[in-house]
Amino acid sequence: MGQPMAPRGPAHQQRVRLPRLLRSRSRREPHTHRSQRARRRPRPGRLSMTAVRDFYARLGITLLRAAGTEAPARCFASPDAHRHDDRHPSVSVNLASGAWLCHGCGARGGAYDAALQRGHSPRSAMDLLISCGLAEPRRTDLPRPARQKPTRRSLVDHGAAPPKELVIPDTAVATWAKRLAQSSSLLARLEADRAIGASTVTRFAIGYDGRRVTIPVRDADGGLAGVLRWLPFDRHGAPKMLALPGSRRTLFPAPEHLPPGAILLCEGEPDALAAHTARLLAVAIPGVAAWRPAWATRFAGRAVTVVMDCDDEGRACARRVALDLGRAGITAQVVDLDPGRDDGHDLTDHLLAGGSINELRG
Repeated sequence: MGQPMAPRGPAHQQRVRLPRLLRSRSRREPHTHRSQRARRRPRPGRLSMTAVRDFYARLGITLLRAAGTEAPARCFASPDAHRHDDRHPSVSVNLASGAWLCHGCGARGGAYDAALQRGHSPRSAMDLLISCGLAEPRRTDLPRPARQKPTRRSLVDHGAAPPKELVIPDTAVATWAKRLAQSSSLLARLEADRAIGASTVTRFAIGYDGRRVTIPVRDADGGLAGVLRWLPFDRHGAPKMLALPGSRRTLFPAPEHLPPGAILLCEGEPDALAAHTARLLAVAIPGVAAWRPAWATRFAGRAVTVVMDCDDEGRACARRVALDLGRAGITAQVVDLDPGRDDGHDLTDHLLAGGSINELRG
C-alpha cells in the first residue's frame, strides 16, 4: 500500500469539506460584508419606488429616469417662476419616501402635498395615497377615545395662518388696463415681439402695473380668480410669470366665456392671447404640469385641437390632455407644430414665423 498523502499546505486546507449547512449557505448567497447585507433589507418607512412613480404619474407629473433614488421632474408647484416653464427640471422626487423639493423656487413637501398642489382635496389626496399603497386606510376596529369638551382657550388658534385670498379689486385691473391702452410704444412692441394685437389687449383687459404686463384670470362664473404679472421681454434672468398672492391658476380664458366653435388648447396664457389675435378661439393651460383632468368637462360640446410646445414635456402633456378629453366624450386631436424640433418652439413662435393656422382651426 502506498503511503497516506500528507497535507500539502494552504491549498489542501481550502479543499476541506464544509458542513452541509455552510455549503448550502455558500451556494445560495455569496460572501458579502455585513454592511452590504444590511443595505439589502428594506428600511422601515421606505416606500416602493414603483408605487411612488405610479402615484406621481396619476397626478400627471412625469418623473424622468433616475440612476439613484432621486428622480427629476418639472416644477409643478410654481412652474411660471422658472424659465421656459422649467424645461430643465428643477424638482427632485425621492423615490423611497415620495418627498419632493424644487431647487429653483424652494417649494417642497411630501406626496400628500404634491396631490394638494395638483388640485386634490385633502380627502381625495388621502384616497389616492391609499390606492397607490403609500398610506394605510384608517382602522375602524379600534375604540375611539372619549371626546373632550374644548376649553375656551382652545376655541381660537392664534398661531394658525389665515388662507391667502386675492385682495386686488377689479378697479385696479381696470386702472392697469387703461395704462397699457395709453402706451402706444408698449402696445406696438407686444404686437411685434409677441404677436398680441391691441384689440386682444382690450378684449381681455390686459394691463400694465408699471413693471409688468398684467393678465386678469377669471373663473367660469366671471369672478376674478387671479392676476398674473408677465415679463414679455428683457427679463435678464427674472421669472417670466408671477402671480399675485391668492391667485388661482386655471384655464385662460374660461371656455364658458367664448362663443361656440372649436377650441385651440395651448400652453401658457401669452400663447392664447397670440392665438386670439390670429382669430383663433384659444384657451391656455397654465403650464404642462398644471393640467387637471377635471377641466375636460368644461369643453363639452366642442371639438378641441391640442397644441403644446415642441419638447418632450409638451408632447407628453398633449397626449395626456387629449386622452382626458376623449374620456370625457370630447373630440380631440393633437397637432405638433414642428415634429423635427425639440427646443420649446411654441405657438407664438409659430405665428411670428408666419406658420400656417389652417390645421389649428379644428
